[in-house]
Amino acid sequence: MRKVLILMFMTLDGIAEFPEYDEEVDSNDPDEGPPMWESRMESIDTLLLGRQTYEKWAGFWPRMKNEPSAGKFMREFSQFADRAEKVVFSSRLQSADWPNSRIVRGDLGEEIVRLKSAPGKDMMVGGPRLAQSFLERNLADELILELLPSIVGRGKPMFHVVGDPDHEEDLVPRGAPGRHDFKLLAARPLKSGSVLLHYARADPGGSRRAAQTTSGAD
Repeated sequence: MRKVLILMFMTLDGIAEFPEYDEEVDSNDPDEGPPMWESRMESIDTLLLGRQTYEKWAGFWPRMKNEPSAGKFMREFSQFADRAEKVVFSSRLQSADWPNSRIVRGDLGEEIVRLKSAPGKDMMVGGPRLAQSFLERNLADELILELLPSIVGRGKPMFHVVGDPDHEEDLVPRGAPGRHDFKLLAARPLKSGSVLLHYARADPGGSRRAAQTTSGAD
C-alpha cells in the first residue's frame, strides 16, 4: 500500500522554518539537495499540499527547471513537482492551474484512505500546517526530519501542542489525547551539524481509524 511521508526541516525548539546560516555552516551541496530527499523523487508521485504551500510552490518551482543559476537538485525537483499529482486540501483556493493539480474540499481522512488504496507510488505532505492535520489524525506513515542545530524562539510550529497541567510524575500515559507514537528507523548526523531522523508510525492501522475524523482543509 502507498505510504504518506512527511519531509520537513525543524529547529531544536520545533519550528518548521529554516534558519539562515553562513555558507560554511550550511554545507549541503546545492547540486545534491537536502539529504532527506536522497533517492526519494523516484518513490513519490503525489504531493499533498495546503493552500499556502501550494501557492508558494506553484509560484516558484515550475520556473526552476529553466533557471540558469539553479543547481542540479533544484532543476530536478522542478521537473519532479511538475509531473507529480498535486492534491490541494483547501476550502478557500479558487483554482489550481499548475498542471496535474486538483483541489479537495471534502474530508481529509476519507481522501487519504482512497488515495492509499489506489495504484501509485508514495505520497509526500508539504507544509507544517497540513502536516499537523496528518499527525493529529494519525495519517502519516513516516516522518523524516532534518533537525537543525538552532533555537529560534518563534515561527511556524511543526507540532500542534495544547497547554495542559503537568501529568502526575511528568509521565504522559498510554492513550493520552494527542499522543501518537513512532519508531526510529534511522538517525544520521550531517556535516552541517544537523541530524537526519527517519521514523515510522508505530501503529500501522491508525490511518483507517483516522478516516472517521473531520476535514483538515483550510
